[in-house]
Amino acid sequence: MPEEVQQQQTESLGWRAGLPGDLQQSETFKPFKTVGDFAKNYLETSTKAADLEQKLGNSIPKLKDDASDVERSAFYDALGRPKDAKEYEFDGEDKNAPEWTNHWKQVSHSLGLTKTQAKNLSTAFNAQMTQMVEAHNAKIAGEVTAATEKLKSEWGDKFDTNVELAKRVYQKHIGTEFDKDFDAGTGTTRLQTMRLIMKFAALTGEDRSPQGGNTISSTGAGNPFPNSKMQPART
Repeated sequence: MPEEVQQQQTESLGWRAGLPGDLQQSETFKPFKTVGDFAKNYLETSTKAADLEQKLGNSIPKLKDDASDVERSAFYDALGRPKDAKEYEFDGEDKNAPEWTNHWKQVSHSLGLTKTQAKNLSTAFNAQMTQMVEAHNAKIAGEVTAATEKLKSEWGDKFDTNVELAKRVYQKHIGTEFDKDFDAGTGTTRLQTMRLIMKFAALTGEDRSPQGGNTISSTGAGNPFPNSKMQPART
């Protein structure tokens, strides 16, 4: 090749003329006008590569869909799951039954939850349970109130006497207190049970005033069950 032509090629290549022949025409180097531009880009790229390498070193690979139990356990541990389920801490756990608390700690551990995740889930779960219990109790209380008002409208001024008598008869034959046994019962249950007790009392002659052990004549004034066919108790 003539020396003049070779000189022109060298000038057109610029700094790339000093590279091996197989690299001089590489598209990788053509964007850089000077060796300084290439060196600056190399330093910038090297810094970014080092940062990415560090991030990748601390990253947690995505869990495979068909991961084994060992792989899944290692994945959960890498995410921050405590080594033992006993390390979880729930708000108010000292007020719950130990078996309840231990169960949910085991569940949290099997799901791979961190301590913070498990605690937040427990708090949300307990809050929802509290709301449901309060709503249930409010519903029961409303039904009891409605049933009471209905009985009052049916029994009128005999309401207090009949209620006390019904409770006395219930305790006599069942052996427990009516209010405690029906504390969680519905209003309908209380209403119908009260009615049943009063009918039972009328049939057995126990429809007597609960006050002071006094009896009421089946035909006398103030008897709340004048149609009862049972003979009044004698004192």
